[in-house]
Amino acid sequence: MEKETRINNLEFHCIPENRGENLVNTLQQIGKTIGRYVEDGHIVKCTRIAKWNKENNRPRTVLAKFATPLLRDKFFANAINYNKTQPSDKLNSSHLGIAGEKMPVFVCEHLTPEVKALHAAARRFAKEKSYKFVWSRNGKIYLRKAPSSDAILVKNLEFLNEIS
Repeated sequence: MEKETRINNLEFHCIPENRGENLVNTLQQIGKTIGRYVEDGHIVKCTRIAKWNKENNRPRTVLAKFATPLLRDKFFANAINYNKTQPSDKLNSSHLGIAGEKMPVFVCEHLTPEVKALHAAARRFAKEKSYKFVWSRNGKIYLRKAPSSDAILVKNLEFLNEIS
């Protein structure tokens, strides 16, 4: 049920905060950059969410609820493809017209807290065991050792210990 309520949502990490910011305009600018235009009515709600760790210097995460899962999926796919096709200039704050130091901007699924913790554990595991890829798709976490190897569905923390 919790997963279903998040099906239209995307999270945007590391978008610099500004007083009086218009987050819908910011997402429209991201859309122009990645080639997926955001029209009026595509985004139902857009807000910043509270930090878990108040000492962290990263800007608060932006949570956007799209009108349909299809709009969300197309936007997400374009963001992924943009970063794949532009490896030397991945999505960053300069694409948003924000002056200053370039900060990478990350687009990801809005995962449940349990799946987020599993994703973090999978990223740590991948770093320790030299896995090249970790990603989430439809609320599930996957690993891949190399581009030519098969994807592995990470079911739970115990599974990570088993494949070591």
